[in-house]
Amino acid sequence: MITITRHHTFSAAHRLYHYTGQCEQLHGHNYDVDIRLSCDANDALDAQGMVLDFAQMKSVLCAALDRMWDHKTLLYDRDPLAKSLANLLQDDSVCSVPFNPTAENMATYLGREFFPRILQQAGISHLIVLAVTVFETANNSATWEKTDGNALYQ
Repeated sequence: MITITRHHTFSAAHRLYHYTGQCEQLHGHNYDVDIRLSCDANDALDAQGMVLDFAQMKSVLCAALDRMWDHKTLLYDRDPLAKSLANLLQDDSVCSVPFNPTAENMATYLGREFFPRILQQAGISHLIVLAVTVFETANNSATWEKTDGNALYQ
């Protein structure tokens, strides 16, 4: 099996809902994300010998991630601050997500749902998202990895 990995950086604010500690306060990070892809058949490279052109990975996957989360405030949709802040700001800078925005939940969402859906919409459905790592800081990261039990986004 051959895999490719793209590293991407975006900035966002978040807070953890129902958490006791510093992360219950609204704060920001420069997140780093590693996206690892493979062909759905062993070593089935394209005519140029690629799983996917890295430029296309950037223009499709990284651009979609930026549109969704870059320079946004990520808040759990059950967090009362999500609705209050969205009403106050009256723009698209608040992004309500269906999970507490931990690195673990972000990696899981990106790997199980978001990136597979974006690939499918772009007509690149022959690729598999194998792993997504979200670095909250240089020292702290969480990785979602595909297993047989993780169905691709349909």
